[in-house]
Amino acid sequence: MHRQPCRVTTLVRPESSDVAVPPATRNPYIDNVKGLLILLVVLGHTVGQTVGSSPGGRTIYTLVYLCHMPAFAMLSGMLSATELTGRRAASLVRDLIAPYVVFQLLYMGFYTAMDQPMNWTVNQFLTPVYHLWFLPALLIWRMLTPLFAQLRGAVVIAIGVSLLAGTTTVLSHPLALNRVAGMLPFFVLGVWLGRGRLAYRPSPRVRLAAATVLIAAVPIAYLVGSRLPNLWLYWNSTYQRIGVDLTDGVLIRLGLMAVAAAMTWAIMMLAPRRQMFLTGWGANSMYPYLLHGFAVLAFAWSTLDSRVDSIPALLALLAVVVAVVWITASRPVVWALRPLVSPPVGWLLRKTPSGQPSAAVRA
Repeated sequence: MHRQPCRVTTLVRPESSDVAVPPATRNPYIDNVKGLLILLVVLGHTVGQTVGSSPGGRTIYTLVYLCHMPAFAMLSGMLSATELTGRRAASLVRDLIAPYVVFQLLYMGFYTAMDQPMNWTVNQFLTPVYHLWFLPALLIWRMLTPLFAQLRGAVVIAIGVSLLAGTTTVLSHPLALNRVAGMLPFFVLGVWLGRGRLAYRPSPRVRLAAATVLIAAVPIAYLVGSRLPNLWLYWNSTYQRIGVDLTDGVLIRLGLMAVAAAMTWAIMMLAPRRQMFLTGWGANSMYPYLLHGFAVLAFAWSTLDSRVDSIPALLALLAVVVAVVWITASRPVVWALRPLVSPPVGWLLRKTPSGQPSAAVRA
């Protein structure tokens, strides 16, 4: 019973380490947004395995998928530097390429150990397993950020690229190129908005409007889930594959962009700004992102997913989701698995005249 999954140290990283930076230098609001989003990532992947049995499962799944990765892409754009200096280029190796290599191999090994089909080829290695697609996508987006920052009308161009991506099969799964193009508008919008917008403090009226948007998103999610195939939510399929013509495909994708942008805005307006449990999840969000797939895949390959067929069972599953995020973002797990999540790559990086690596390499 294979269901199409969403293809998320920190998942959305500023240019320095989210684990090594002292807490006093961090912005709790940014970490709270990331903590909330990583919870939605794990929730979406887990509930996605039960949409055929859990009550309201499809609506919850659709509600999460309408916004969680567009929001991560937009936040990534807001946190991305518009100049790719040596230090920042080195951070791409440390924060994105190295974890991808390690965990792509680990997940390929996990598939093999669980007797699931897996070809050990270069093509398979370059095709992200399950949720790892965000790492190569973020790598490509960040490499192109200086270009996006210089282009007039970059957001409009990115929307055009996304709409055209739905017409071609040239952009396929290797390196997540289909999603790179499909979700490009959200990242570019984040670059255009810039990190400074994260300092905005909404008034009570704005927060009320944001809450209204999220409430309105529930019936929208129900309608989308009941009338549109899930493929629309992954931003990686052509209109032809989904079974619509060009006009309908463009209009539907534009509509989903608008919904995702509105929901992302609402989440950012409502995210708390004080230190709380979400702050720690966000500070270490790379850990639940990389690790939760093992639990979700094991759950999907078991018979437990079909037993989530009642409200109490669904609530128990939600409690498990929170526990998975809490545990995988905890200090003991971060300490034990840092060599895997943040592999030492100093030997790959050129030295500065002082003899130090070109980026601050984490221990």
